[in-house]
Amino acid sequence: MALDATDPRPAYQQIADDLRRFVASDEAQVGDKLPSLSELQTKYGRAVMTLQKALDVLRSEGLVMSRQGEGTIIVKKPEAHAGDVSPSPHELRQMFERINSALDDLSRRVSAVEAELFGSTSADPQPGQAGR
Repeated sequence: MALDATDPRPAYQQIADDLRRFVASDEAQVGDKLPSLSELQTKYGRAVMTLQKALDVLRSEGLVMSRQGEGTIIVKKPEAHAGDVSPSPHELRQMFERINSALDDLSRRVSAVEAELFGSTSADPQPGQAGR
């Protein structure tokens, strides 16, 4: 997973969210190990400290535990309501932009229909202003 440079969240939070989605998925089961730090480094291209901070987030949530020489083990799946990871700020912005674009398109279409039905009103005087 390449981290999103336009996402304002720190890299460790993006990585923690990605790992949380993995833990919540059907691919991972309680008792499974997460990839090693060197594998995570290859996957995310980040420093070990950043990866450790992401794992600290999952440890603090009680999802994983780490043991010297054994790695990081999944000890719990996220709760059902927490398993639905909220969209990132970047994803929310993209959704907003799509909605805004659709609304702009709809507004143009309504204006075209109104102009066809009622004629162009932009140059017409307002009621009560004729002859001023």
